[in-house]
Parts: sequence; structure tokens; C-alpha cells
Amino acid sequence: MAADIRKRILDRDLLVTHTLPPEAELMVQYGVSRPTLREALRLLEAEQLIVIRRGGKGGAIIQQPSLDGAARQFGFLLNYRGVTLGDLHHARTIIEPPALASLALTAKPDQLVELKRELNEATHAIGDQNRHRSVLGAIRERMVELTGTTTTTMIMRLLQHVQDHQTTGFPTDRNGKLQVLSQKAHERMVDLIATGDAAVAESYWRGHLLEGRQYFGQRNAKQLVAGI
Repeated sequence: MAADIRKRILDRDLLVTHTLPPEAELMVQYGVSRPTLREALRLLEAEQLIVIRRGGKGGAIIQQPSLDGAARQFGFLLNYRGVTLGDLHHARTIIEPPALASLALTAKPDQLVELKRELNEATHAIGDQNRHRSVLGAIRERMVELTGTTTTTMIMRLLQHVQDHQTTGFPTDRNGKLQVLSQKAHERMVDLIATGDAAVAESYWRGHLLEGRQYFGQRNAKQLVAGI
């Protein structure tokens, strides 16, 4: 029963914000008992595909699969497997440079204008270390998204989401020096994308990420990824 409802949600046969039929109707439709029905609904609720609301206007309401839910499970898995922050950062060096090189070959003028506008807005976050890191992370996600490769974008977002929820392992930057350097690196990256030179863009971003890894230090790089 859970598998059938899950498939119908993913096939968009059941739409977000719609409510499943009442329990009595579902029991007849699937030929199951009330305990079996409720166990199936608990499975779907644990997968965050439905939310169960109580009361007269309640019921099992359809939800779209969320990045938060996937990232939470991904974070648990990384933590269980003993993955370190250094490993998480290394994954970025594998994924981001080729993706941004691809964008250099396809970027349109309006996309470059958008990225520069977002970078300009990011300057206002300098001074708030966590917010600035999150804003630049969102810009990197957007750059990867603009390549048009959905799978790479989703992987990038999972990594970024897990990284954003780490409370340790990042150097303290009270005076904003690292934030300014990171801001300038992102601005330089957008300028390189605008030139259309994929090789130079890829090389520059890989170098930036490797340089950034040095700020982790050996101790921080060996810290385990914390579950979300």
C-alpha cells in the first residue's frame, strides 16, 4: 500500500496539498485492516511524503519530496560512515570545478547579470560569517543549476545543505578577512565564466577550493560530519 501511494505521489497522480481519502475508504480500496493502513501511513510520513493532521479537517496531506529530508538522511549516513569534513570538502573539488567550467561554455548574458547581482547582494552579508557563507553557498548552487544538469545540482545541494549545518570545523573569521577573500574569489569566478574559457575557469576554481582547504587545518579536516 505504501509503495503504491508513494508511486502515485512521485508520478504526480496524487498532487501536493491534496488529501488522501478517509481511512475507511482506503481500507476498502486496498483491502487492509486499520492497523495495516496506519502502518503504511506511518511509513509515508517518515519519508515526509505525507503529513498527518488531526481533527475534523485533518487527514493525510500529500507533500513533495524535500531536500531537507534527503539531506537529513544523507547527513546521518555520512556521520555513520565516519566521513570527515575534509572528505566533504574534497567532494566539492571533484564536483564544482567541472560544473562551473561547463557553465563557462553556456552562460547567457542575463545569467551573468543575475549572478553579479547576487554577488553584489552578498557583500551586505560580510561581517556575519555564517550568513555570508550560506549566501555564497546559494550562489554556487545557482551556478551549478544554470548548467542545466539536475542530478549534479541535487548532489551539490545535498553537500551544501549538510555543510551549512556543521557547527564546528570552520575557522573563526571575526574581522571578515576570509569573507572578503572568498567574496573576491567568487566574483573572479563569475568574471572567468563570462570569458567562456572553460579550462581557465575550472583550474581557477579547483585552486581556490584547494587553497580554502588549508584553512581547515589537519585537525578540523579530520572532524566527523555531524548529523543534521
